[in-house]
Amino acid sequence: MLLRHSFIYILAKIVPAIMAFAALSLYTHFLSPSEYGLYTLIFTGSVFLHNVIFNWLPAGTLRFWSNKSYNQDTFTSTLARSYLKILSWLLAITLLVIIYYWGEPEALWAVSSYMILLALALYTITQSIFSVKIKPVSYAFLTISYSSLALMMGTLFAYLGYGAIGVITGLTIGLLIPALFSFKNTWLPYKKEAYDKDLFKKLWMYGLPLASATLLEELTKVTDRFMLAGLQDKSQAGLYAVGYDLSGNSILMIMSAINLAAYPVIIKLMDEKGTKVAMEYFRKYVILLIGIAVPSVIGLNLVGPDLVYLLIDEKFQDSVVTLLPWITTAIFLMGLHVFYFLLAFQLGQCVSMIVKIGVVIAVVNLSLNYWLIPTMGINGAAIATFSSFAIGSILSAVIGRKYFTLPFPIKEFTKIILASLVMGFCLWWLKDYRGWGWLALQLGVGIASYGIMMIAFNVLDVRTKLLERIKS
Repeated sequence: MLLRHSFIYILAKIVPAIMAFAALSLYTHFLSPSEYGLYTLIFTGSVFLHNVIFNWLPAGTLRFWSNKSYNQDTFTSTLARSYLKILSWLLAITLLVIIYYWGEPEALWAVSSYMILLALALYTITQSIFSVKIKPVSYAFLTISYSSLALMMGTLFAYLGYGAIGVITGLTIGLLIPALFSFKNTWLPYKKEAYDKDLFKKLWMYGLPLASATLLEELTKVTDRFMLAGLQDKSQAGLYAVGYDLSGNSILMIMSAINLAAYPVIIKLMDEKGTKVAMEYFRKYVILLIGIAVPSVIGLNLVGPDLVYLLIDEKFQDSVVTLLPWITTAIFLMGLHVFYFLLAFQLGQCVSMIVKIGVVIAVVNLSLNYWLIPTMGINGAAIATFSSFAIGSILSAVIGRKYFTLPFPIKEFTKIILASLVMGFCLWWLKDYRGWGWLALQLGVGIASYGIMMIAFNVLDVRTKLLERIKS
């Protein structure tokens, strides 16, 4: 089930990732670095606010949905009422901001931020509900529909000359339509009288520390862009964002997809069958997580320059290629930190420690950005990101063992490293060639060499299962 669901979730992430690569290519052609910088500041700022204000609700949903004390109507009604209250307060604040900046560009930025915040809230909680219900196909439909619509509408508005605000409007439309399409089946069980204060308190008490940790994590992720815009200019933020998004839309996307497939099942197994059974499933999850993430980092560093020169406009290319090694490694460390090490605190029910580690990461990131950006620009921001997540991964790995021992299959990990090195050796001889034909060859060689080594090493019993399938 893990492999099948992971495949569906990866597909649900790969298609949006392809759309995101296409968007990077198109937006960098239609927007100047300054406009791209404004777009990324509004979008990342809205995502930051969403994760700070709303993230405790999806986090609590993932943890308590399988709890048999609450039926679906109660859970849905409690979630709906919570969202309505928060969105009402945000609307009032947004109106005050619009009045204050009336006639200035900031007023339009406030409108755009609220609309995409609303769309993100509806979209992400719908994602979470599909995830806890273990409906990977519905999840895939939602994400693929969003990415397709967002690319189409965002590109259209950018082409028509509406700039950063046009792209944000396109993204908002892309988020809203698929979420509203599933509105009937997801939210119509809502009944005002079914609201449960006890459930709300549980969601709040469990989700608040995670939301605080997310605040610090998002602060770390967006600080570099805003500090680049402040200490340098918006064009530098735009150049950095392209390099960051290129890595985030590949490595982090894959790690997130595997986590989406596994985490709800792990929680359900712990509640119903006990820790031993859940940890056996967790072991397979870790092997799959690392087994896909490690070769992705190596492959992107070797094939990435060809991808950049084919997709990204020339005014962005040199900066993105320079950033690639730092950002890909930083993204991998962040994924390892979030999707593996931090789970020890969640499963050990000590989520407050996540906040403390998040504080350290944020302080390191802010300090290094302030120190390095004035002299090193985007390279300084990349080094700050890498350093902060490296420290965070070490802290979460060491401290997490005190609260919950997570399985780490050393033997399988060694096989994955060896297989990745063989793949890297094969790609090394092709890394300097450019063009779509060469890119296809590079991808083919990388996948084939890594796949052959995984079969040879029988990671996750892939050789055994393959031979059984052939015999049958």
